[in-house]
Amino acid sequence: MIITSTNDIKGYKITRYLGLINMNVVVGVNFFSDFFASITDVFGGYSTEYQSKLDKIYADAINSLEFKANALRADAIIGVHFDFDEISGKGKQMFMVTAYGTAVMAEPIVEVPRKVERYEVYERLYNLSKFMEKGVITPEQYEDEKKSILFRFEEAITKELEDIKVENANKEVEIQAQLAYQEKIEKERIELERVKEEKRKEELARMSEKEKFALLRKEKEEDINKAVDLFTTNAPLLLVKIRELLENNIKDPKDKLSKLTKPEIDSANYDDLGLKSTDNVAYCIGQFLLKERYADACKYYIDLVNDDDISEAISYINSVYDILSFKSQSAFVAMAKNLVELKVLGKDEEAINEFANYALCSKDIAKQVIEML
Repeated sequence: MIITSTNDIKGYKITRYLGLINMNVVVGVNFFSDFFASITDVFGGYSTEYQSKLDKIYADAINSLEFKANALRADAIIGVHFDFDEISGKGKQMFMVTAYGTAVMAEPIVEVPRKVERYEVYERLYNLSKFMEKGVITPEQYEDEKKSILFRFEEAITKELEDIKVENANKEVEIQAQLAYQEKIEKERIELERVKEEKRKEELARMSEKEKFALLRKEKEEDINKAVDLFTTNAPLLLVKIRELLENNIKDPKDKLSKLTKPEIDSANYDDLGLKSTDNVAYCIGQFLLKERYADACKYYIDLVNDDDISEAISYINSVYDILSFKSQSAFVAMAKNLVELKVLGKDEEAINEFANYALCSKDIAKQVIEML
């Protein structure tokens, strides 16, 4: 195996580049041997203890590179470089060398004698015939010389054809070896993916739904971030479209709320709605707004906070309407980011239900919103 730091090999031609190979070798150096090497083993600034360890690391790295190159059926390693590093901490010290180079196939450069061209053969035969005509040589000599010239020509052509056959055979062997190696690597990759997938299924089988969701989110984190960034960019335009969808879902109560009188509020009754004490206040007010029962909404809020201040009740009801109709862009973006995440994770139905519950709209409207995100 030829190993060189240069990018070519004198006397050889590189026939195929098989790829970059590398190897890291780490060797521990005993703390006490370091100590004594630094004191008793230093002569004129030269430590034989360190030198021997470095030589071993160097030799191990060379052997490792050569092993990898042989696996690729390489003839040589070119462009070899070494990086030495010292790793120390907690009273321990190690040396690491990183070696890398390019595995190649190479063959010696053979000086091929200049081939005899056809016209040279014809010229020699012509001159030979003229010599015979002028009596320089006899007909017998002419025939002998002619046979000799033709033999040399035929031998060169035959050798050339044989060389081509051998070269093609070698190339076929190389191609088959490379294909076999690639097939082996592909099989190993497929097997590794299969094992990973089986382990993942086993882990999922042991997980709770919450843990599965956390794992899925981690695996899709990059896709989620991209989708959220895209949504944030398009949020202003999306908000306009969503407001249009929700325009007729809940009517603006401000005008009718401003005209309510105290007797109307005092006489209101909301018992038929079946609201629970554990229900969210904004959700309950939203139910009143859906049915346009504004006096009932005020009565419910006043009874809840035990305060007869009608203006405070009206202000709160208007704020709930603003939330449900997404008057605030920042509130819409904060809520919708979670919907985008659910969509990326393939949980469209959950996203639809969440938006429908939040905006108190139909699932058809919620589905259109999720499709736009």
